[in-house]
Amino acid sequence: MAFDGNFVHALTDELSILEKGKINKIQQMDDTSLILKIRSQRANHNLLISAHPMYARFHLTHQKYEFPFDPPMFLRVARKHIEGGIIKSIRQIGNDRRVEFHIQSRNEIGDDVGRILILEIMGRHSNIIITDEQYNILEGIKHLTPNNNARTIMPGFAYKAPPTAEKLNPRTEEIEKLPSRIDFNSGKVSRQILAAVEGFSPLFVREIEYNAGHFNIRNIVPAVRETLAKAGEIRPSLYEGGGSETFYHTPLGHLGEPSETFGTLSELADHYYHNRYQTALIKQKANDYLNVISREYERTERKIEKLKGDLGEAAEKDVHQKYGELLTAYMHQVQPHQDSVTVLDYYTGGEATIPLDPDISPSDNAQKYYSRYNKLKKRESEAAKQLDQARMDMEYFSNLLHQMEEITTEEEVGEIRDELYEQGIIKARKNRGKKKKNRHIQLHQFRTTNGLDVLVGKNNKQNDYLTSRKAQNNHLWFHTKDIPGSHVVLTHPPGQIEEQDILEAAMLASYFSKAKESESVPVDFTEIRHVHKISGAKPGFVTYTDQQTVFVTPEKKKVDSMAVK
Repeated sequence: MAFDGNFVHALTDELSILEKGKINKIQQMDDTSLILKIRSQRANHNLLISAHPMYARFHLTHQKYEFPFDPPMFLRVARKHIEGGIIKSIRQIGNDRRVEFHIQSRNEIGDDVGRILILEIMGRHSNIIITDEQYNILEGIKHLTPNNNARTIMPGFAYKAPPTAEKLNPRTEEIEKLPSRIDFNSGKVSRQILAAVEGFSPLFVREIEYNAGHFNIRNIVPAVRETLAKAGEIRPSLYEGGGSETFYHTPLGHLGEPSETFGTLSELADHYYHNRYQTALIKQKANDYLNVISREYERTERKIEKLKGDLGEAAEKDVHQKYGELLTAYMHQVQPHQDSVTVLDYYTGGEATIPLDPDISPSDNAQKYYSRYNKLKKRESEAAKQLDQARMDMEYFSNLLHQMEEITTEEEVGEIRDELYEQGIIKARKNRGKKKKNRHIQLHQFRTTNGLDVLVGKNNKQNDYLTSRKAQNNHLWFHTKDIPGSHVVLTHPPGQIEEQDILEAAMLASYFSKAKESESVPVDFTEIRHVHKISGAKPGFVTYTDQQTVFVTPEKKKVDSMAVK
């Protein structure tokens, strides 16, 4: 991406339509992001301002976001000082990724006062700060305490700009000093430009170098000016390729023709950031549950190793039984206080030396061996049962870990959470019952090339619902062979299904499994009538018969094309 100083410059110009607009409402999406609802030029606008450590930005948005019920402290201060205010101006500071929204507001007694909303886009150090006209801090969305930081962001302190190296503003005559800042003999000129010029990104410097051909003392400033002039053509551009995306406010010659262009910079930023932000938010919400599942997986792994050790020890039980029987048979040969006795082993025909406790009688020694045999026999039986259960638990937690990787919606987080409560893995909170009853399970829909519908469950809740309730007996059911993955159902009678439909449904099953990065993945399929839930088993566990197996390779583009929007 390239939300650099140049992009901020163009976006600030675009958002001039908000000047003289009234801030009717402010809402806070999370710990770092706000939505300002603004009425300007006879239209309503939603301005998103974020200090997210990965997705700090500002732009108009048409997306829907959830807001916490209880307003955080920063939101209360923002509502107090700038809600109802008029945006007088939106200013970029130099060519940096710092923007000031100057707002005319009113205080508690109705007097006009000036307020400044400052956005600093600085990666994980990004911040949103509200000050008065004299730049005295009223509140910051992130606090920086005294003594522990280079500056203080706390109510009552004077606002100071972030401590950064002095750089040249490329939009002023300062840029003429650039050659004196560059050591052309040391190489890495692009990196030196980044260190010397304000608001440039590596992407933009590559464009300057593309236009210059090769940097030297004579062409470096003209190349900067020429590239900035070309960048004055605002055509919001998205570039896709190589498994990644990048964007800019104008087409870039070194990247060729854009994959897609947008009507406004806000539309471009909204498109680029929304899904990434939502995914990051969902992963953050799911992280606590992921940690719980990982902990249970590791605990079960250790339990399996311990049970295997118990079974190894129990394997000695037959030796104890034999020693007890031999001692009973040859009791007359044992003398008091012996620490061992050698007798004929009638099982093998050879001799057997039996260790003895010299402080107890031969009869008690024999009973000691029998007792040890019975304990080991019982331990072996119990350990075998526990080992079978632990292996099933291991498979269950392995499935859950895979399902956590596939989470894309908050509803899926809720479904995983409900399952963990139901299984007693985490403690249920009070008053959760009503919410759980109202949760609607949403399956994922796809369509084959021939127009047949395919449903996919991405977690145990969805899998159980799809296989046990939604699907009909003559529908085809798919699952990767011996590999954790989703239940997939081709929701049509066999007479309507062609080989191509089977292969595409199997490909979906392989894609939504742990084998999604593999080739030639084995996928079993059978009619739903042959799929049975295991009594007393964990959610998502089934057995099936009468299956056939096909081998398919997952294809993301094909999956995307089959998705029903």
